[in-house]
Amino acid sequence: MISKRTVLIFILIVCALWVLDIRGSRSFVSDKVKITFLNLKDALVSAYQRHFDQANTIARYQQELESYRRLQFSYADLNARNQALALEVHDLANLQASLPNPPKTPNASTPFATYSPPTCASDSELTPPTLYTPPIYTLTRVYGFAQLNNTYELLLDVQTPYPKDKILGMVAFDRAIGIAVQKEGRFIGLLHGDARTTYSVMIQSGGKIYYGFITNQNFKTYVDYLPAYAPVKQGDVVLTSGLDGIFSAGIFVGTIASVENHYAYKKALLNIKHLTGMIFYTTLVTMP
Repeated sequence: MISKRTVLIFILIVCALWVLDIRGSRSFVSDKVKITFLNLKDALVSAYQRHFDQANTIARYQQELESYRRLQFSYADLNARNQALALEVHDLANLQASLPNPPKTPNASTPFATYSPPTCASDSELTPPTLYTPPIYTLTRVYGFAQLNNTYELLLDVQTPYPKDKILGMVAFDRAIGIAVQKEGRFIGLLHGDARTTYSVMIQSGGKIYYGFITNQNFKTYVDYLPAYAPVKQGDVVLTSGLDGIFSAGIFVGTIASVENHYAYKKALLNIKHLTGMIFYTTLVTMP
């Protein structure tokens, strides 16, 4: 049995790590504790599933074994037919060899068979260079909030090293939800509503495409700096433009809720679906 003293020491250690995290310690020891706890939880869930799914696994393996045996019989039958066809081909080849050769007719195109114009370019020279590089999508785990009093900053368990100034896009629930940046060695996910979340978007209206930028004020998200002549209206769909090097083009963001007319530009309030539950995983979009 574990003594009360051991339990008390364990609780004090956890509390100390938690206090270090709240006070902004740069060691971030509590991050490793949280990630280790999540890994342990995933391992226990996996072991539980393997134990209780053992009967189904055995039944599936028996079905696969029976299918494999049937494939063996089918392969033996096909092999026998293949050998019979090989013998027939051999006999036909011998018969053709025993027949007299027909007289050959001169081919007028033979002298030109090896001729090629001196200005012809090779296939590699004619092939245009590839200008488009596809984005990279990486599934990343969310393991907590960066600050207890801010639900718009998420802690991301990113294992791939990126340059410190690299900004990544975040996608979840089939839509863009924000951006990811590095701060003091951590990867922080900034959701819509955070003032630092901004990227390029596009709106198709009246048969044309108009570009703007995502901005956030008072926890509301806007499409800002739209052209003053853009006929955007309520209900227009907003997509990522792919011009900022953060997101790829065509990812759904939201719809226009209302439009404000300014002197030199327009500003549209964005209608987005607020997160009703905790995000456990998000997909990071990386543009080369």
